[in-house]
Amino acid sequence: MKKFLIILMVVAMASVLFVGCTTPPTPTPTPTPTPDPATVSATPVLTDVQTSLAVSIFDVTSTATLYMNIAEVGASILVTGTAPSESLVRIYLDDVAVGPAVAEATVAGLWSVAIAKSSLGDDGVKVMTAKVTEVGLAESAASNAATFTLDTVRPSATTLAATAAAADGHDVTSSFIGDALITSASVRVAANLVAGTYSITCIADSAADYNITVAGGTMTTQTLKVTADGTLYVIPGVAFNTTAVLINAAGIGSVTTLTVTDTAAISSRAKVGFNEAITNASAILPANFTFSPVGGTVLSYATLYTYFSGGFAAAAVQGTTLTCTVDDVVDLAGNAQTTANIVSCTVGAASATSLAP
Repeated sequence: MKKFLIILMVVAMASVLFVGCTTPPTPTPTPTPTPDPATVSATPVLTDVQTSLAVSIFDVTSTATLYMNIAEVGASILVTGTAPSESLVRIYLDDVAVGPAVAEATVAGLWSVAIAKSSLGDDGVKVMTAKVTEVGLAESAASNAATFTLDTVRPSATTLAATAAAADGHDVTSSFIGDALITSASVRVAANLVAGTYSITCIADSAADYNITVAGGTMTTQTLKVTADGTLYVIPGVAFNTTAVLINAAGIGSVTTLTVTDTAAISSRAKVGFNEAITNASAILPANFTFSPVGGTVLSYATLYTYFSGGFAAAAVQGTTLTCTVDDVVDLAGNAQTTANIVSCTVGAASATSLAP
C-alpha cells in the first residue's frame, strides 16, 4: 500500500513539472467595437457668423478669402446655426473648444452662441466649427467649417526708401598721343549722340587725299581728308571744328581719343512699405501720402509697397532727408488707418532700376 501511494505521488509531481514547462496559448485580442451610429449626436450646421448686433460678417459658404476686422469683432461675435431640437451646442476654433459657452437649440432646432473677443485668440487664420450633444448620446462630428482671417490691427506705413533724380547728361572728353589732332575746345555735341570710345589718327599731312582715320564705338572705320575750313560730322552725335585741326608732317602718327558718354534722365523714385497688405484703392490714392520737402506721382502698388516717381527732382537730393506722412490707408480686412504716421529716409543715388515697381 505504501509503494502504491509513493508511485501516485511521483506521477503527480511529474505531471505538475511537465505542465509548468509548456508555453501558454496567446490570447485572442478582443476587437474594438464599432460605435453604433445611433449613439452619436446628429451633426449640426453652422449658418452664419454675425456681429453682436446680428449683422452678418461673411458668408460661411463662400470660397473667397474671408476676414473679420476690429469693428466686426467688437466685444463679441454671434455664431448661429441649426441642430437637433434641445441639443447642446459648443463652438470650436481649430478643433479646440471655445471657452465654457454652450447654447441649447430651440424646439425648432435653431441656436446661437456668443463668443467673446478674448476667446478668439491672436490674429491669424481660424477654422470655426460647431458640435452638438443630444441627451444620452455622444458629441457629434464637426459641422461645416468657416475659415477666416482674424485681423484686429490697423494698417500703417513702416518704411520709406528714395533715390535722387538725374538729368539727361552727355559729355565728350579727349586725350592725346603725340601732337593734338583734335582739341577739346573744337568738339561739341550734336544730335543723336552714341556713347563709345573713338580714335582719330593722323596718317598724312593736309596735302594728302586721305590724312586721318576715324574708328571706334559703333561706327564703321573711315579714312578721310580733313582741311581747316569747316565742320566735320563723322562720329555719331559729335561735331568738331576742322579749323582747330593740326595737320602737318610733324603731326603724322598723332592719335586723339574721344570718350563719349550719354546718360538718359532718371526720375527720382520712392517706395513706401506697410505693416500688412492694404487695398489697392487706398494704396494709390495720392491724398493718403504727403511728402516733404516735395511730393511725387504714384506709379503702382504691389505686395506691401507703393511706388512713386517724379516730383522729387528739385528737392530730393542725394544725401538729404525725405519724409512721408501716411494716413487713411485700409487693409484687406477693412480696418482703416485712423492715426497718421511718418516715415523718413536718406535719399540715395540716382538709379534707373532701384525701387522700380
